[in-house]
Amino acid sequence: MTDPLLLLRTVRGLRWRQWAYRPLRRLQARVGAPAPPRGARMDARSAAMARVWEAAGPGGPAGWRERASGVLAGRFDFIGHTETLNAPDWRARPVSPLWTYNLHYFDHAADLAWGWRATADPAYARRFEALAGGWMEQTAGGRGPGWEPYALSLRAVNWMRARLLFGAALEPGFAARMDSSLHGQLAFLRRRLEWHILANHLQKNLHALVLGGLYFPGPDAAAWRTGVLGLLWRELFEQVLADGGHFERSPMYHAIALGDFLELLAMLDACGVEVAPEARERVRAMARAWTRLVRPDGRPHLFNDAADGIAPDAGWLRRLATLVLGEVPAPPVGAWALAETGYFGFADGGERIAVDCGPPGPRYQPGHAHCDALSFELDLGGRPVVVDSGTSGYEGDPLRAYARSTRAHSTVQVGTREQSEVWGTFRVGGLARVRALEWSPEGSGAFLFAGECAPYHDPRAAHQRRIERRGAAWRVEDRVRGAAGARLRSRLHLHPDFAVRVDGGRATAVSGGERVVVDSWGADRVRVVTGAEEPAQGWFSPRFGVRTPAPVLELEVDHNDGRSFGFEVRLEQG
Repeated sequence: MTDPLLLLRTVRGLRWRQWAYRPLRRLQARVGAPAPPRGARMDARSAAMARVWEAAGPGGPAGWRERASGVLAGRFDFIGHTETLNAPDWRARPVSPLWTYNLHYFDHAADLAWGWRATADPAYARRFEALAGGWMEQTAGGRGPGWEPYALSLRAVNWMRARLLFGAALEPGFAARMDSSLHGQLAFLRRRLEWHILANHLQKNLHALVLGGLYFPGPDAAAWRTGVLGLLWRELFEQVLADGGHFERSPMYHAIALGDFLELLAMLDACGVEVAPEARERVRAMARAWTRLVRPDGRPHLFNDAADGIAPDAGWLRRLATLVLGEVPAPPVGAWALAETGYFGFADGGERIAVDCGPPGPRYQPGHAHCDALSFELDLGGRPVVVDSGTSGYEGDPLRAYARSTRAHSTVQVGTREQSEVWGTFRVGGLARVRALEWSPEGSGAFLFAGECAPYHDPRAAHQRRIERRGAAWRVEDRVRGAAGARLRSRLHLHPDFAVRVDGGRATAVSGGERVVVDSWGADRVRVVTGAEEPAQGWFSPRFGVRTPAPVLELEVDHNDGRSFGFEVRLEQG
C-alpha cells in the first residue's frame, strides 16, 4: 500500500518540476527590478529586526573577530581549507562544490558588520561593499552557483543581517543597489523552492522568504509574510517531531533548524506578527531536545551527517532562546529519552552517553543518514572516549562512503553488507528497521537501554543490543537473531587521543594520565585498527575537511550461532 505522506511529497516534487523547466527569462527580468520604497513603517520594522540581531550578538566571542580580520586580508576558511581571494571570481568553483557554496553563503557578512560595530573602522564596511558589489556585478541575471536556492537562501538572510547591523556605515547608493538585488533574489527564490529536495533545504528557502517579507514592503513581501509563512509552519510540524527532535536525525541539522526557528519567532515578535502557541511550544521542545544532542560546550554528537563548526554557535542559540522562550531549557541530569526521534542517553557530571536508535531518516529524504543504528558516543571523566567517526565532507570527499558505512560506527555488522543501502553522496535504497525495546525513565539515576536493528537485506535477521550502567562500568551486550553462520563484527571507535594495546580479550586505552579498560567476551578474536586506507577504517572527522587516524577495537565472531558477545568499558585513573 502506498504511503499517503510519501505520495503527497511526490506530488509536491512534481509541483517543483513544473517550474524547473520554465524559461528563465521571465524570472531574470525581475532580478534587476528596483526594490519598493521603504517608508516610515518599514523603517520601524527594520529597526525592530536590527534590535533582535543586536541582542543575539555575534557568534563565538572570538571567532567573529578572527574571521572578520581574515576576510579583510582576503582569507576565506571553509571546511578545513583556506584560500586567499582578494577579489573572488563569483562564477568559478575554486576548490569544491561545498567550499564554493560556503563562499556564496556570505556568513562572513555578519562578521564584518560586527567588526565595524566593535571598532568603527570603515574598512569593514568597504570590504563588505566590495565583496557584495562584485557578487552583484558578476552574477547578474542569475549566473553562477550562488543562484542555487539553498545558497541563495543563506546569503539573503546574511545580507539582511549585515545591512541592518551596518546601518548608515554603508554608502547610500550601494545600500539601495543591494536592496534591489536582494529583493530580486528573493523573488527568484520564490519560484525555485526546493520541492525536489524538501527537508532542511525547503525549510531554509521558506525561512529566507519570510524574513524577506518582514524586511521589504510591497505586494511580493506581503505574500511572503502570509502564504510562505503558512508553508513554514507546516514544515515546522512535519520536520520537528513531538519530542522536539528533527526528523533527519542529525544533531547538526537539528541545531541549524533550531537557530532558524528561534530567529523566526524573534523577528515575528519584534514586528508584531502573532505566533500560535502551538508553534512556540514546538520550538521550545526543539530547544529542549538540542540540550540532549550536544555536549555541555555545545558541540554536537556526530550521528548521521554531523560535524562541529557548521551549526550556529551555542552561545548565539542560548541568547535567542532566552529572548524568544524566556529561558534556555536545562540540560539533562540522569537518564533521558527522545523516544520518537530515536535518541536515548544519560548525563551525570563528566559521565555521558548518547545512543542512536531511530530510523535512518524520513522515508522520502534520508540523504543525511548513516548506518549507525544502535551505535553510541560515551564520555568518561569529562572527555570523549567512544566517538562516532563524524563527517569529513560531501560530494567528492574520499571518506564519504566510509563515513556512511556500518563499519564507521560503534555497532555490529552482520555479514559484509550495510544496515541500510547507502550509496552515492546522499542516496539510500533499502532502509534498516530500527526500534527501541526498553529504556530507563526520564531523570533516573540508573541507565538501561535495549533496542534492535533489522538490516535491509535480511528481514529475518536482527541485531539486538543492551546497554547498562553498572557501577563504574558500561556494559554493552549484543546478540544477532537469525543470520545463522554469518560473520559478525562489533566495533568500538575510540577518540584519537588514546593509544590502545590489546592483550587477549582485554584492551587498554591510555591518554595522558587516564586509562580506559575494555574487557570483552564471546568474540573469536579482538584486534585494533588505526588509520587503514583500503578498506578505510580508523578515521575520526569531527569537522568538515578533517581526517585524523583513530583506534578502532574490532570484535569478530566467525560464525553466528546465537551467542551473546560484548564488552565492558570503565575508566581507571593511571
